[in-house]
Amino acid sequence: MSSELDMGTTRDKGCERCPTGAGMWMATFSDMAILLMAMFVLLIALAETAKIRDTMFSVPGDEQSGYGTQDEIDSDLAPSGYQGASSNSDTNEGYDVVVKALAKEIDEGTVDVEIEDERIIVNVSSSDNPSSTTAKVQQEQLEIYMKVAQAQREVKVGVKIAQDSEGTTSDAEEWEAMFSAQYRRVRQKLETAIEKGRVEVIREGDKIIVRLASQGSFKSGSAILQDEFGLLLDDVGSAISEVEGLITIEGHTDNIPISSFGTRFRSNWDLSAGRSGAVADYLLTKYSFKTGLMVSGLADTKPIASNNTDAGRATNRRIEIVIDGSF
Repeated sequence: MSSELDMGTTRDKGCERCPTGAGMWMATFSDMAILLMAMFVLLIALAETAKIRDTMFSVPGDEQSGYGTQDEIDSDLAPSGYQGASSNSDTNEGYDVVVKALAKEIDEGTVDVEIEDERIIVNVSSSDNPSSTTAKVQQEQLEIYMKVAQAQREVKVGVKIAQDSEGTTSDAEEWEAMFSAQYRRVRQKLETAIEKGRVEVIREGDKIIVRLASQGSFKSGSAILQDEFGLLLDDVGSAISEVEGLITIEGHTDNIPISSFGTRFRSNWDLSAGRSGAVADYLLTKYSFKTGLMVSGLADTKPIASNNTDAGRATNRRIEIVIDGSF
């Protein structure tokens, strides 16, 4: 009670109560301090920007002392394989990839690489003697075509092959040369299996067909790969993993209806699809394909032999890997 009386007495004497919080002058002072700080930060930032700008756009060296950048390059010092690269970065990068892939042929003088209209042109020198078209020459050209095809997969621009004696080839001629090279390459890699009668490699127009015999591939009514067949698929996968074109794995059967007992397949349609799918799964676990793989089960709709004999039916039970070059 005494304190309340004292306070009341003080107020009665006319003394005003002190205001709460900081005075108005403190708010004004803090505003000025913030403005000054912002001004100094801005000055520092402008100074640093000017320094960076001077560094970026300054020319190194002393012109009076003869030092600095060289404005002109002696033509004798320019790379010999360079034929006027395009300003397009994709074309330049593609040019480097092709030159690296064909380094051996460029050194031998059989190939020249240049850039023309944002495209990479590979000029293949023709033999001076037309009668010199030997197996060795054909093999060398095959290697060139395959290297170009591999390089094309790694670059984003078009790569065109040209013959020095005849000028740039047409698109149809170029495609034919590339696809024929692929066909010969696949046959070459599967030569041993072809000689043993386990594989056939044929060409039908714009398609390459790798036909696998049924012997040792699957048990009757089953889609489980036999171990021996897996070894054959290793060779096939290695041969076709770098080809250009749409790859379809087709399963084929004979016309004998499948037994519904002891098997999970209801028909030859299911069986043929299951077998082609098993082959695709096996190949995809070990190899990569540019266009992927398609699977098709055709049952007995495309026989290649008579189904009236045991030998004919055995021939019709097969796996075919079709490479369609029209895609």
